[in-house]
Amino acid sequence: MYKATKIRLYPNKSQEQKLAQDFGNARKVWNLALDLKQKAYASGELLSCYDIKKMLPAWKSGEYDYLKQTHSQVLQESILHLDRAYKNAFARVKQGKRATSKRTKNNNVFGFPVFKSKYDSRQAISYPQGVTVASSKITLPKIGQIKACVHREIVGKIKTVTISRESTGKYYASILADNFKPISEPLQSFDVAMVIGVDLGVKDWIVDSTNNKLPNPHHLKKSLKKLHKLQKDLSRKIEAAKARCIADGKPMKEQRNYFGSNIAKDKKRVALAHEKVRHARQNYQHQVSNVLANENQVVVAETLNIKEMMANRKLSKAIGDCAWSGFLNQLDYKLKAKGGQLVQISTWFPSTKTCNHCGVINEHITLKHRTWTCRSCQTTVDRDINAALNIRAAGIVKLKAAGLSVYAHGGHVRLDPVDQAAAFEVGSLRVYA
Repeated sequence: MYKATKIRLYPNKSQEQKLAQDFGNARKVWNLALDLKQKAYASGELLSCYDIKKMLPAWKSGEYDYLKQTHSQVLQESILHLDRAYKNAFARVKQGKRATSKRTKNNNVFGFPVFKSKYDSRQAISYPQGVTVASSKITLPKIGQIKACVHREIVGKIKTVTISRESTGKYYASILADNFKPISEPLQSFDVAMVIGVDLGVKDWIVDSTNNKLPNPHHLKKSLKKLHKLQKDLSRKIEAAKARCIADGKPMKEQRNYFGSNIAKDKKRVALAHEKVRHARQNYQHQVSNVLANENQVVVAETLNIKEMMANRKLSKAIGDCAWSGFLNQLDYKLKAKGGQLVQISTWFPSTKTCNHCGVINEHITLKHRTWTCRSCQTTVDRDINAALNIRAAGIVKLKAAGLSVYAHGGHVRLDPVDQAAAFEVGSLRVYA
């Protein structure tokens, strides 16, 4: 089983210069290969990564002789990553899926590879082999030993090591190792007591079917005052640099030549503030996902259309701060590692408007109703707890429809009307006692 570990690196000045050179050479090979693939595609031809790899010796002995100073496998990995990026983009085209918003510039909605710049906030290179990791150092080909904080033992054979420099100026190494342990077989039967439904929201971040509510920590909201000041200071300096560029009659593309050390310092302060928010959010998500994965075999959640939800200008910042997608991704791989499963039901399932007692859909429910009374059975329910119970019931039906067994130890399991209605749609399904 493959496991990745991310560690912090502390290179000295000469090692930073060597890493910067390697980042630039890998970026140059990416751009050269991308230019070749685009021209070949425009002429009706296709170039594989192996065709481009054969051009590396000619590049090194010709105009780009400085590529010799970088480990050859780093350059080959750059070409391999480009090829993989193209395959992923064509797969999205085939499936009709759009890429994330970061890749949608210039109508590039499917996330086709773009040219890289030395001004990108993150730079990275990969080593497929030749890297050794000790207790407090990591050894890279053509660079040597770099001081590292190895907080966790690397067990197994190292497959790939990715060295990155973030916008904060910090260096990290992501080590992918094969520990030769078998992957946990997915469970074919689930205890109904170990199935939990969760409703994700803005007011309460998580509400589960056992009536537990986890408040929204609002990591970004708590830091907005500090971020506003730092970004305002940076914006003023950049505007002043633009004014100097215009006053000297220079084109705006030379604007960066007017960026001084103060702008670099302010950029780093802003990046560090955002990093602090990001780390706090990720730590909180890991803690919650660990508890859910350890205490349950199945977690049921709704499939959220985040892109459409972010179109709401009044709630977009709060929705982005919740980071539900990242949390569900963490929960998914942690459940799979234990043989469990994350079940996601349809976005259009009316979990909030359906009464979990009688199964009647109450269309009059809006976002302002935190508690409401069912018009059919006159039961007063909490909006979020009711949704979590309905999500759990729909998840159990989906498990049964997939041919898996859902059982209860020593107790009777009754299908609520919501379960019965969902079961009727997928066939004759029951939860056995």
